Amino acid sequence: MSNIPIYIVAIVLFAYFVFLLKKELQMMQQNSYFNVRYLKWAKGNFWSRYDVIRSISKKNEKIKLHFTPRAIRLFIAEILIAAAVIIASFLLTKNPLCIVVSEIVLIICSFAVIMLANLCVAPIEKALCRWYINDARKKLQQHDSLIKIAITGSYGKTSVKHFLYDILSEKYSVLMTPGSFNTPLGVTRTIREQLQPIHEVFIAEMGAKQTGDIQEICDIVKPKYGILTSVGLQHLETFGSFENVKKTKLEIIAALPSEGVGYVNFDNLSSADIPGETKAEIRSFAVHSAADFTAKNIVYGNRGMSFDVFLREEKILTLETKLLGEHNISNLLACCAIALHLGVEKYKIEKAARHIQPVRHRLEVKKLPNGITVIDDAFNSNPVGSQMALEALKRFEGNKKIVITPGMIELGEKEYELNYEFGKNIAAHCDIAVLVGTKQTKPIQDGIKATDFPPENLFVCKSLNEANEQAKKIMQAGDVVLYENDLPDTFNE
Repeated sequence: MSNIPIYIVAIVLFAYFVFLLKKELQMMQQNSYFNVRYLKWAKGNFWSRYDVIRSISKKNEKIKLHFTPRAIRLFIAEILIAAAVIIASFLLTKNPLCIVVSEIVLIICSFAVIMLANLCVAPIEKALCRWYINDARKKLQQHDSLIKIAITGSYGKTSVKHFLYDILSEKYSVLMTPGSFNTPLGVTRTIREQLQPIHEVFIAEMGAKQTGDIQEICDIVKPKYGILTSVGLQHLETFGSFENVKKTKLEIIAALPSEGVGYVNFDNLSSADIPGETKAEIRSFAVHSAADFTAKNIVYGNRGMSFDVFLREEKILTLETKLLGEHNISNLLACCAIALHLGVEKYKIEKAARHIQPVRHRLEVKKLPNGITVIDDAFNSNPVGSQMALEALKRFEGNKKIVITPGMIELGEKEYELNYEFGKNIAAHCDIAVLVGTKQTKPIQDGIKATDFPPENLFVCKSLNEANEQAKKIMQAGDVVLYENDLPDTFNE
């Protein structure tokens, strides 16, 4: 009877430990199951990890834990490791108090438990990955008439994927990778689960965070056509340098066959950048530079844009679109180039362009009942994209121009410098700045303060909820609000 209170404490502690592991799993998932990235989060949130009340509160969570098969396998491995430690401690000592002590140690070291479990299941995950990829390759081989298009870039690839899907659907039955399924497994899963005999075109978005990532996906898909939307300062923490970013993005062009065609943005690349081993024909598009496909007679408005598409010196299309931002002109140029090559009639391209909707959270315009216009560009942010978003905001007719942002991330050694410049750009384009994260936005604050921006119009908030409440106090009918980026839970302060 005397040991009953000890067992009750042990049960409570184990329940708390399981709850804690679930939170750790959520963060591991958000860090793409990479121990190094997860450990960085754990170091910055060591004590807050144990806050039960904060963890239970779901309103602050932007990305929920998804119990995918991989997550379930990792969770089971965590529980088995913990159970082994607890059972071993009891068998060695025969003392119930050792169960409690071992559970306290496990709670303190929960971050190490999930990392160890991740290492233990790694061979299983690799074996499953190989099997899935081989199965996807076989399915593609059985569909030899399929037109395969690969898209990558530092920014713009998701938008181009959606725009191209809409345009090509005027002529073909098209399948595209959904959401952010731009990893080897994401592309593989799309092929295995969604590709059907009726599909004539497969559009694969390809993401990368280190050299070789694009080549790995190209080895699976073996695309005939490739679109390189842009090369910019993105994911420098994992790439290490801009040159590595460029080299990796250009893998999509080098992977194309001799009968293929690569479409390259010449606003930030040139023919000199094309890899020497490239076999495919190269066609270029640009807004500001000389290229095969260019845009002229650009007209901006609150409701969208219009422009003429030129193939060298010949006007071939006139597009009207609901999209905003100069980068979307570039995105549409790429889509028009490949659609024309694949035989989509010009009038169908113009028709599709008129009906294309902005991709969610990428310069998506929403008119609220209270008369306030919201420009939602919260999916992510980069130096070029943020500049384009601010320019789009400035072109809007409205009373006050307000920006709400946590700034840009994953920029390596240039993160302070680029966010500092972002702050100066905010001061030049906006009337009011609401920044999310006291520490995170320090470079932006410094950039804004280096200008003559009115100090009373700068607000720094601890969370997005607080920022929204602050904005509500300021906003009036006729104002335009830009949401530029929305960081995941791993960046909560």
